[in-house]
Amino acid sequence: MQDEISVTLDEEDFVEAYRPALRSRRRGGLLLVLALIVAVLIVLLVIRFPEARWAFLHSPLIIALTGAVVLAALLVLLLLIAAPALRRRAAQSTLDDHPGMRDPIDYTIDPENFAVRSTYTQAQYPWSQLWDWREGERVIVVMPTPRNFYVLPKRGVDLAVLERLRSYLHQARKHRS
Repeated sequence: MQDEISVTLDEEDFVEAYRPALRSRRRGGLLLVLALIVAVLIVLLVIRFPEARWAFLHSPLIIALTGAVVLAALLVLLLLIAAPALRRRAAQSTLDDHPGMRDPIDYTIDPENFAVRSTYTQAQYPWSQLWDWREGERVIVVMPTPRNFYVLPKRGVDLAVLERLRSYLHQARKHRS
């Protein structure tokens, strides 16, 4: 069975497509617990041992390392705060600077291939040759290569077609593994 989907992308579609893939919460939680344990151990050392307290306050090396850690943490925090604005800016830039991105894009999905046709391009990929894919709330992102992706908004697409697409993508992932 061949399904054809015609969509027009908007800024919100690209904002979600540019969002990084979700990482395992278990691994993130483990890293957070490890960082907390290290911080608690440092605080206990400083409280319990006067020599450690003196070194923490007077040693140029420890002061420099502490400053570097605080600076790195601050930069990561600022990046996390700025990420939504950066994604929105990238989405606007993609739509404004790439010809044809605001035009309709036609996707053809059948058991053998994933095909895309837009104003300036036409491509067809066997499912087994796709590099990866991921799904968000609004879009499915299909990646034929690590640096190339197609955004398929889910709005207005029949649920049965979306289920077939997911099935083909899951099968391709199993075949590749």
